[in-house]
Amino acid sequence: MAKPNESEELMVKAEQLRKLVSLSGLTYHPLHSDLAFASKQWRLDRSSQFWSRTVIRCLCAAVEATLFSFRKMAEQMSTLKNIQFTAEEIEILSEKRIVEKNGIQTTRPKYLPFPDAAKESFRLFGNAVGATVTIDYDAGFTDLCATFEVRNRLMHPKKPFDVEVNANDINTAERGIH
Repeated sequence: MAKPNESEELMVKAEQLRKLVSLSGLTYHPLHSDLAFASKQWRLDRSSQFWSRTVIRCLCAAVEATLFSFRKMAEQMSTLKNIQFTAEEIEILSEKRIVEKNGIQTTRPKYLPFPDAAKESFRLFGNAVGATVTIDYDAGFTDLCATFEVRNRLMHPKKPFDVEVNANDINTAERGIH
């Protein structure tokens, strides 16, 4: 049986975890709603380039926000479970790295490419909750990664037709989602 202090501490940790999960939802729920709305509009007019581009961007934003939430939850849960992450893992979780130049330390962003961010988010979240997360990074994951390349092309066009979303792009995104 747990001592009274341990029970109180567990209750406090449980409440912190509930708040963390609730706050995480505030980050990704609006983006999932945007995706649902854009998808509905696209289904009404599948020829619309506007809605095709919007669906791709909303999908990627929702996925990234969800992965970010997993990393933030992992960061917070690790303190609840007394799990120690390495310095490199902390950089991944916080998306920040410390750089020293001429004896001066500065904080810089540290963003992983999407495939690595997805894999690390699940791995570190699993570590934080004390579980091994095994994911089959199959053709669906490859399609999801390709969808992020489409989003990158849309967001940073180099040629006139980089802003076009074709049927193959949509099919790839749908396979990636599933």
